[in-house]
Amino acid sequence: MNISLVINEKTPELDEFLDQDEMELSSFEFALVELSQYINGLIHITFKNGLNITLDLFSDFLIYLDDIINSINAAKLSHTKKETIWFCEQGSDFYLYYEVKGETILLSYKQGKSTGMPNKLIPDFSIEVDSLAYIRNWENIFQALIIIFEEKLQKKIAIPF
Repeated sequence: MNISLVINEKTPELDEFLDQDEMELSSFEFALVELSQYINGLIHITFKNGLNITLDLFSDFLIYLDDIINSINAAKLSHTKKETIWFCEQGSDFYLYYEVKGETILLSYKQGKSTGMPNKLIPDFSIEVDSLAYIRNWENIFQALIIIFEEKLQKKIAIPF
């Protein structure tokens, strides 16, 4: 398993009315919202079976951040847990089922009825992943985002788990 972050600069689209308190977001979530004014981003999750899932940094990762963090924490605790993350935003509509089983995680991808590109071409599949690799890959993504927050926003934000 490998998780990579792809960032593309864009012409800034500044929103002077962004308000963290009003939006009721954590510091990490709000930094992502602010970052969306400067970049477009994708997260590619590639598996040893050659298949991959693509998450939009803002309409998938940001929206389902708590669910992703919960999966990371479950893997850290090696706590037997079975959950579903439904990426239901427009253009996504797919499910990522995860089951933590000690030192491994069983991940299953299943399309919804309205799955859009690029995940529409990915067949449903299940794969077993080492928990440490899962945790390490996600930690690398969060660390990369923290560096981007410092560079683009001049903000020091802690990893949210």
